[in-house]
This record gives sequence, C-alpha cells and structure tokens, in this order.
Amino acid sequence: MQKWVVKENILKEQIVKNDTDVNPVISQLLINRGISAEQAKNFLEPNYQEQSYDPFLFKQMNAVVDLIKQHLEAGNKIIVYGDYDADGVTATAIMYKTLNFLSNEIGSASKLGVYIPDRASEGYGLKKSAIKHLAAGGAKLIITVDNATRNVDEVEYAKTLGLDIIITDHHEPASAKASAGKPENALPNCLIINPKIEGETYPFFSLAGCGVAFKVSQGLLSKMTQNSKGDIFLKWLLDLVAIGTVADLVPLIDENRMLVKYGLVVLNKTSRIGLKKLIEVAHSGTDKNGNGREIDSWQVGFQLAPRLNAAGRLDHANTAYELLITEDEAEAIKIAEQLNVTNQERQRLTEEIFQYADKQINQNDKILLAVWHGLNCQAPSFEEGVGGGESNRNLNQSKVEVITDNKQKNNSAAPWPAGVMGLVSGKLTEKYYRPSLAITDKNGSVQVSVDLEAVGEKVLANENGIVGSGRSIAEFDITAMLEQCAEFLTNFGGHKQACGFTLKDKESLAPFLTKAKEIAEKELAGLELAPTLEIDLEINFADISEDLHAAMQKLRPFGVDNPQPKFLTKNLTVVNVMNMGADGQHIKLKVKSEELKIMDAIAFSVTDDWKRIKVGDKIDLVYYIDMNEWNGRREVQLKIIDLKSHNT
Repeated sequence: MQKWVVKENILKEQIVKNDTDVNPVISQLLINRGISAEQAKNFLEPNYQEQSYDPFLFKQMNAVVDLIKQHLEAGNKIIVYGDYDADGVTATAIMYKTLNFLSNEIGSASKLGVYIPDRASEGYGLKKSAIKHLAAGGAKLIITVDNATRNVDEVEYAKTLGLDIIITDHHEPASAKASAGKPENALPNCLIINPKIEGETYPFFSLAGCGVAFKVSQGLLSKMTQNSKGDIFLKWLLDLVAIGTVADLVPLIDENRMLVKYGLVVLNKTSRIGLKKLIEVAHSGTDKNGNGREIDSWQVGFQLAPRLNAAGRLDHANTAYELLITEDEAEAIKIAEQLNVTNQERQRLTEEIFQYADKQINQNDKILLAVWHGLNCQAPSFEEGVGGGESNRNLNQSKVEVITDNKQKNNSAAPWPAGVMGLVSGKLTEKYYRPSLAITDKNGSVQVSVDLEAVGEKVLANENGIVGSGRSIAEFDITAMLEQCAEFLTNFGGHKQACGFTLKDKESLAPFLTKAKEIAEKELAGLELAPTLEIDLEINFADISEDLHAAMQKLRPFGVDNPQPKFLTKNLTVVNVMNMGADGQHIKLKVKSEELKIMDAIAFSVTDDWKRIKVGDKIDLVYYIDMNEWNGRREVQLKIIDLKSHNT
C-alpha cells in the first residue's frame, strides 16, 4: 500500500497579490514546486528568447564551433556518433541536420555520415572497433551525441588514428574512484560539451542529450549564418528536442520546460513526414472518438518515444533515425508501421520476462535480481543443479538469490533481449519499491552485422559480454553502487535511479551480484521501503471548476519535477458505482463531498479491492482533475489515482 504524503499547505499570498489572475489553487501548486512570485510569470508563460541560454556560456563552445567550421570548410568527412535510445536518435538527427544545412549554406564538399552502435553487440558509447573502421573510411572528425563522457581510452585511440573528437553529452562523468584514483584521467582529453562536468559554466545542469546537441547547433548557426534563415531552421528542430527531452525523463523545468513547450508547438505543426506517419500509427493526434487533439508530453512519453526506442531495443536504432530524416512518404509509412509492430513485440517480451521474474522474486531482498538462466548455469560459484530444470529459490554460496527461467532452459531459448532489461527492471522496482537489476548475455552466440553506411562496408560486431540495466528508488543511488563494483565492470553509467553496465566476463557475475547485494543491504538497512504517493494539495470539491481545469493547462507540459497535479479530498460518500469495460475492469463512481457537491470519478484497470466499493461507502480519494468530452458535452471529472475506504 502506498504512503500518502500531502505537501505543506501554506499559501503565500504574494503571488496572488502580484497577479490577481492567478487561481489560488494554482498559486499553492507553484509554491509547492518551489516557484517564487518572481518566477511565476516565466513558469506559466515560457518565453523562447528570454529563457534560452546563450550556448557560448559553455566553456568550450567557441572552440567546438571553430573546429567544426574548420572541418566543414576543408570539405572533410564528419561522422555523428549517436546512441540507440530516443534521446540519442533525436540528438543524432539534430546534429546531422544542422551539419547538412551548414554544408549546403557554405557550399562545403564535406561528406557527412552517421554511426549508431548496435545495443546488443556493441553496447553504449564509443568503441575502438567502430573508430577504426570510421577512420579507415576517411573520417577526420567524430562528433558524439548523448554519449562518450567516460570514453577516455577510446578517445586516445581515435587520436592515434589522426581523428579529431568532440564529445556532446549529458551523462555523469566518472568519479576519481571509478577512474582508478586518477582524477586527471576522469575525462577524455578532447573538446567536451556536457553541463555536468566539473567546472562547467553553463547555468542549466539538466539538459537531455538532444538538448546539448541543440545548443551546439545553436552555437554553430549563430556563428556560421548571417541572416534569419539559420534561426528559422533552428526553431524547426524543436520537435526533435521535445521528443528526446521527454523520452529521457530529465526534469521539465528551467530551459528544458521552455524547449519542450515550444517543441510541442512545432511537433503539432511538424513538416517531417516520418513524424507525421508515426503520429498516425500511434493515434497520437486523435482521441478515442477519432477527433483531432493536441499532442502533449503524455503522447510523446507513452506513444511516440516508446516506438522510437523499440528500434534500438529489439532491432537497430538506424530504423528510428531513418524515420526522422526521410523525405520519402512511402518509406516513412513503411518505417512507421515497422516501428509500431516492433513496439508491440517489445511490450510482449517485456511482460513475458517480467511475469516470470515476478513469480520468482524474493520481495524481502533489498535489491531484486533477475538474471537470464544461461548465465546462472555458467557462473561457477552458483549451486550445481541450477541448469537441471529446478528454479534456484535458495541462496547459493555467493548469498545471491537469482531468477532462472525453466521454460526457456528447456526450450534452449536465446538470451533475454538486452534492450528490454531496463523495462523489466523498471517494472520490478515499480511493483516492489526496491532497486533491481536485470541481466542477460548481450548477444550470446548471435552475431549482428552492423551497416557502417559512412564507411561503405560491413563490420561484424560480436563482443562477448554480460550486460544489465538497473532501476532504483529515491533512497538508493544505483549508479554510485556500480562505482563501488567497478572492479567487475568494463563500463557503466547512468543516473541515481537508472543505470546500464557491462561486466568484464562471466566469472565476474557472481561476485558482482554478491557485492551489489551487500551494498544494498547495508545502505537500506532499517529503512521502511514503501512507495510514496506525493499529493500536491488537499482541496474541497467546491474548489473544482472548468476555470480551474483551464488554469491548470498553463502548468503543462507535465513531466519529471513538474508532474500533473494530484489532489486529495477526504470523507466522500459513494452514491453510485458503474462497472465499465468488457470484463468490468474499469469503474466509474459518483461521489458526494461534505458540502454536498457530486462529481464523477473514473478508474481504469482497478484492483479487486476497488471493485468491492459499494454505494454508501465512505472513501478518501486521490485524483487528477480531468475533462470529459463526449457528444459535444464538456464536464470536469476526476481520474482516480488511489483511494482508501473507511469500511476496510
């Protein structure tokens, strides 16, 4: 059961006094989110010109722009080295489109290429094998997007081949400890645009990878174009920025909020044929009745981004990238439909693996571990018999409980897809409120042929290794845990609540899991681990109106650090219950407040406990304020998040 925590409800009147148009409920929400009276106007009415920071506030932006300009003017071959998630793919498209635009503007003979590594066979970041082939194909400059802040050795290798490297990224740099006690080697020795590196002067810390790529584009266009054409081109990149920023779950505050706000405007008018077709197959531009609707951050986060991500999870991210840059309608339709099918397969596989893990997991462990059975069989410190068809429910000699999949073993199935490990881990963490790791063989015996279009040849990528993803809770920094386990890893990275990693070899698996479990047990000892439902405000039904719903639209776009407001009203009386859906899985309640106002409240995919709610029951309700539009009628309704019955 979730713990309900209502944020402090002390209304500071200065916002209301300074702006009488601000609804008191909105005022309180702003206070709860740390928005001062002086900041309120900028938050409610973001301004592109005023809230877009000068890209040259990055310490090395001038040098980066000069180096790119030098290579473009010399007609050199430039490669954009991307990443395979939605943030990385949009960042890749932003950088490539900008370079292509500038190349045409100045009449450059530069040949431009894009390289996105294969998630399964290559993994995250710069790889020496790819660098070698890019150099052999004539590349002179590699610009990374959304990766490479930790690739010290790979950058040194590139330099030995005569390559210039520019890193644009937003991931955390390696700590001195993770760099074998050599702080001077914590960063690659090249030009770096990353707001998170120590000593950086850029005022906003939380840009996504696509946001960093956009700032580089902004710097390039301001220096290399002399008219409004460059500025117009830049603003039409904002649809890509909005998608990547929402997809990467960075805070939607400050500059990110402005970029997404304007990016959604561009997305709703986008001229990119690939995005138009993706919007069609995802039904993002229409409601359940087929009426046109505005695309908001919800549609981006739950419909568009998952389909772009699906390519890199189960196939190759080149597919998603090609969708973003194609100008051919037939190709756009084909790719969009392909991504839709791939996303459905991604959903199926994720649920199948999660359901197995869910049955095997020990809910009392401080960190939950899901490991593909083929690895368990080969790890020497695990009990004999693990490969014999019995699930390993007891702690083995390394004191780690490991999930095995008997059905997959008996069928000699392939390893779990590396691309869905983060999703499986996320579902485990969400259900049990524990940090979790999901681990597989990143490509097993499967060899993936990666098309290096920029080089004009095929590269066989088959680097053996064990990969995993982790998700965590507020009380546990999972990437810091990986730093303590660095002796077992070839690379890793991420944030406090999400990470990815590669083990050195199969022999490292058991000691790695043992140490991870020891760290979690120590750091989480004595803590009551239960999900917390943070409630913005306790209000009465008398406060709810169409005017309040309209005023709340100025709080959009919703996302990390600016969630859709959650409200609480207590002591409601249920006056009607209606089951909905083919299997009665949804319910619609009519509830009456103490001031005798009645409102509709709807809940989807409800639990059995909720289905037992009956007329006359007293309940407390946590909800979103929503608008129901049907047959030309509009009325405010409540979308139920959680409820507590006084009768149980």
